[in-house]
Amino acid sequence: MRFPLVLTLSLAVACHSHAPPSRQADVPPVADSIEHPPRPPARRTTTAPLGGAERDSLLRELEAHRTAWRARAITDYRLRVAVGCFCPWSSTPAVLEVRRGKAVALWDLAGKPFGAVREPWSRYTVDAMFDMIENAARKYDVIEVTYDQGLDYPTSIRGDAKVGQVDDWFWATASHLMPSRP
Repeated sequence: MRFPLVLTLSLAVACHSHAPPSRQADVPPVADSIEHPPRPPARRTTTAPLGGAERDSLLRELEAHRTAWRARAITDYRLRVAVGCFCPWSSTPAVLEVRRGKAVALWDLAGKPFGAVREPWSRYTVDAMFDMIENAARKYDVIEVTYDQGLDYPTSIRGDAKVGQVDDWFWATASHLMPSRP
């Protein structure tokens, strides 16, 4: 009986005698990870509809980012997109290829063709996201947006058309934008 107790205590001491590995070493950088798409923005702490000042602020922020994006003149790129909503669409991330601002191809995360360009992914070119955000900021009860700090494109959007109404919410994430040559 004494042997198992000593063995258990020895193992416990051995397991806790070393410092745990660094968290940074355990987790690959987001840019290198294809397993986990970016998360949609966190929900607001209130479920109340946006007020006039919040809408104005969203629209000013949107216009500043849209102007900065347009100044970069990036019209050909690949962008990882994931979407979700009350609808039956898949939230599987895919890579959307855009040429001259138009969606032209869809790829899976391994770089293989993902079928014809189709919804929901095809709706999420950068310019289309800016238009969607502007429309939602004027009409929806809730719209939350984050932007890429380097290229100024929308990286996450969450919306709810009417607070309290079922089946009218959505989220979208966009990441890993890679400009390409025409």
